[in-house]
Amino acid sequence: MTVNEYISRVNQTIIKGWIIAALTDEYIVDEWPLREDELMSKEGRVLEIRVFNDTEECKLSRSDVGKEFAFRRICDSEDGRDSYDEVQFLDIDDKKGKDADGKVTATGGGTYKLPLSSIKDAKIRIRYYLGKYDATGQARVEDWRVVEFKEGV
Repeated sequence: MTVNEYISRVNQTIIKGWIIAALTDEYIVDEWPLREDELMSKEGRVLEIRVFNDTEECKLSRSDVGKEFAFRRICDSEDGRDSYDEVQFLDIDDKKGKDADGKVTATGGGTYKLPLSSIKDAKIRIRYYLGKYDATGQARVEDWRVVEFKEGV
């Protein structure tokens, strides 16, 4: 699957949501839909793209730039696995605030756009999907997805 094919597929199911994309030289966090050409021109550098909302996530990923992409979709209404949510604080240096382009600075110094009005104590909600080990029946996390960004106070 190419980035262009992925975008076409995502556009069929997720009309409004969020995107997180990890490229070899850039990290994109924004609202979805994004201008399509913004990702297609960067296909050679894409490692992972997650487009999501509160009901589903479509993920395109590869382990290395020379490898093929793998596609995965999780839709909560179609997935019968048990799950639980965890809310995590985003890594934001509050002292630096948000610049005119909407970018925040992480405590380690990197910057990324964060399309939230309030960034103080901003969070991300992650959903973990559970399965069982065949041998023991013990629960394990089989997969996870991003659900939403939450405004800070």
